[in-house]
Amino acid sequence: MRLSRRAFLVGTAAAGGGLALGVRLPRAAAAATTAGGGTEVHAWVVVKPDDTCVIRIARSEMGQGTLTGLAQLVAEELECDWKKVATESITAGQNLARKRVWGEMGTGGSRGIRTSHDYVRRGGAAAR
Repeated sequence: MRLSRRAFLVGTAAAGGGLALGVRLPRAAAAATTAGGGTEVHAWVVVKPDDTCVIRIARSEMGQGTLTGLAQLVAEELECDWKKVATESITAGQNLARKRVWGEMGTGGSRGIRTSHDYVRRGGAAAR
């Protein structure tokens, strides 16, 4: 079976478009679900009706425990039950839509906690 160049390009474009939609739709659905059922204390903390505390983190988790460590700092400031803490990773799109309220989005050089701990703790204290 011979595949023409045109058929290859059309098939590749269709597959690429399908992948782009497939990656984008779940994020939008997840954001709508998170926003729907709680009280946003501020950009970093959302309290759900069942007393679950959702802590939003603007750093990537790359196996070093950054997400957990930063969430623990906020939970400590809030004095909330760790069993009722959940985290939400912030996307660059969410940050841009809210005028970069979460600041720098980069994670590298094992600096996630080192560069974020101060404002994350202050955010937790302000939410308390």
